[in-house]
Amino acid sequence: MQVKLKPHKIISYIEKRDPDFDAKTAVVLHTYKQVEIIKEKVESGGEVFSAIVSYDEKPGILALGTIAPDLSPKAGEYPAIARDYEYVRHGTVSLLAAIDLLSGNIHHKVFEGHKSKEFIEFLKYLDSLYPPEIKVTIILIT
Repeated sequence: MQVKLKPHKIISYIEKRDPDFDAKTAVVLHTYKQVEIIKEKVESGGEVFSAIVSYDEKPGILALGTIAPDLSPKAGEYPAIARDYEYVRHGTVSLLAAIDLLSGNIHHKVFEGHKSKEFIEFLKYLDSLYPPEIKVTIILIT
């Protein structure tokens, strides 16, 4: 029996569940337009007293370790690095990161937990990276 699957013929769509989606989108797009305007100001020699960072997080990253060391390739035996299929679990971690949209710098921290205290610690870390006279705008998309 031959199955005639054609996944390339499936059309996707995004259902708008948030009634405020358009208003929220306008705020985010306005912020990205500000980035463009500020970059033009910097290029023309103007001073900037603001930073705009886009924040994201990846909770629940599985931390895995190998049980045996990797083996280097050997001619005639195996052409690539060989890795044992068994692994040991070291729990999970959460990655919190932000990219400064003006400078391109990426700021990140890895935490063992994923609670509000880790988020607050990350915000304090971000705050410590900029002088007090700099207004920091953070884009958080939920």
